[in-house]
Amino acid sequence: MRIAIINCQNVKDDCSCGSTGCMSAFDSRTKSFARYKDEDVQLVGYNSCAGCPTLYAYDKILKRVKPLVEFAHAEKIHFSSCMMKMCPFVQKYKQVIETAYPQVEVILGTDANEGDALDIMPDMFHRLLTDTDGDISDEFNALMAKAAAAAAAAEK
Repeated sequence: MRIAIINCQNVKDDCSCGSTGCMSAFDSRTKSFARYKDEDVQLVGYNSCAGCPTLYAYDKILKRVKPLVEFAHAEKIHFSSCMMKMCPFVQKYKQVIETAYPQVEVILGTDANEGDALDIMPDMFHRLLTDTDGDISDEFNALMAKAAAAAAAAEK
């Protein structure tokens, strides 16, 4: 199975996301990649979306997908979890890709499943995209500390 990933250009560029969550989930075959646990899978490409849409957004997303499908022969394309939760155009992008490449399945999610609670993402990325003082590592560490504190409080 040949897999490609598309992530959010704004998150990648403006938040300095290194896609470590996506890559870790792929390597360990967890979250949205758990479906491939017993399959021979290759990550054949990685690209970002075309940025927040303009009049030509749907043409631009196809331009980003074309080498993944036509040269790398991706059979499935996963939209990153940040796109799944934050992008108001993700369903339209999915539809455009599946229409242009009906042999390719587009799946929403990488390091989170479609049903996972990702309610923290909008607030976190809003801070990251509008506040130049923080970065994604700081936000992630703060979230982990908050989760650890909540877990410790629940055990008492």
